[in-house]
Amino acid sequence: MRHSFISMCLVFSLCGVVAGCGGGSGNGGNGGGGGGGENPTTVTLKVTAATPAAVATQIGTGSFTAATITSGALTLSVPFGTSNFAVAYACPATTTNLSGTVYSSVTENVLEASTADGMSFNLSCAEASNPANPGILTGSVDATAIAGADYVGVMAGSGGSSFGYFLSGTTKNFSESVPAGSDRVAVEAFVYSAANQYGAYSVWTLAAVRGFTGVTVPGSVNGGSTVVLGAADAVTMQPITYSNVPSGYGAPTTIASYGWSGGGGEWLSNGATNQYPAVPAAAVQSGDFYEFISSVESTSGLPAQRVTVDTWTTSGGPLAVNFPAAWPYTGPTPAALPVFSMAYSGFSGSKNVYDGASINWQSSQTSNVIRNVDATANHLGGSTSLAIPDLSALTGFAAPPASGTLVVWSAEIGETSFPVLQTNPGNGTASIVETVGTYNTP
Repeated sequence: MRHSFISMCLVFSLCGVVAGCGGGSGNGGNGGGGGGGENPTTVTLKVTAATPAAVATQIGTGSFTAATITSGALTLSVPFGTSNFAVAYACPATTTNLSGTVYSSVTENVLEASTADGMSFNLSCAEASNPANPGILTGSVDATAIAGADYVGVMAGSGGSSFGYFLSGTTKNFSESVPAGSDRVAVEAFVYSAANQYGAYSVWTLAAVRGFTGVTVPGSVNGGSTVVLGAADAVTMQPITYSNVPSGYGAPTTIASYGWSGGGGEWLSNGATNQYPAVPAAAVQSGDFYEFISSVESTSGLPAQRVTVDTWTTSGGPLAVNFPAAWPYTGPTPAALPVFSMAYSGFSGSKNVYDGASINWQSSQTSNVIRNVDATANHLGGSTSLAIPDLSALTGFAAPPASGTLVVWSAEIGETSFPVLQTNPGNGTASIVETVGTYNTP
């Protein structure tokens, strides 16, 4: 459920649910719950992608206690008469080596839900920078016939995850580490631009793609022959229209991706404005879908505001985006573990609403911590307060930020066209309002 300013990225473990780069709550399950008679309700949380480094659970208003993942899943027993529960999980640290210095980041997620939200959910951490079960995929690509292309790429997926690479130039031999097994592979050509209209980041836009299935990894794509991309592999540009852009906001942009039916997916564009590339018919398989994260940001300083519409569709036609009303939230009272006021009338009367909050702080000169909390409307029961919980007594979770620490905070409220935490049926939307700012811990 996280579309934070702190870490906006394209997720290739695409699963058609409200999820984002900061971790957040994952997707769920079976619809409303509750044990029959006076029996407890069993809630199952399946682990997807990377396995959490630490897990804790809370039943009702009790304390968090350490929990154990068994056979890739966590099972909770919610007593009769109790509906609320929470799960906290710390994801494995991700690391970056910059000029010989290793920087690490730990994301801690807290899901606060109710048995009324379902009885089956996912705990999802970001995948590691390398496949857990790697194999080497080799091949070559020639994209010289694709007008405007200046990068090529390869994406390969198996077992629900995919890994991809951008390779400079229009002709390239490649040898890349991807998930081993029988892979779905996309060989691609991209148009590169140095920055979007804000000058914020580089933009890659898909220009052509050819798909392959059943590629054995370790092994070669296309039987070892060069993949020569041509007119039949070219994308078709589709229009994007935006409505209800809030006053005082900038120009909207869209992150577009293409999800594969078996998990994983392809990058379409990380900075589309008035059009996006739809994949050619030959690259489409049953169960595939498009995801579009369309957003527009305030042009003022901090606290900054953003509205987002996340759209899933099984067809690659014109995209119409209708933004929700802005949320002029000024932020929580500064604290090591703040409480957020989540009052917003834009989604009034909807049952498919969730609240989310996040704090991000530097815990040492080379490490930082992100703690996300997502709560369903069923769990909140009408409350507009959302607190960042104290998990410091639990092994594997960080202590709160010390006095004087700079904290980057974000808060969001979302409404989905399908039940919150339930798997997207293939065509749906999530509308999100978000505010982000900073403070120094008292």
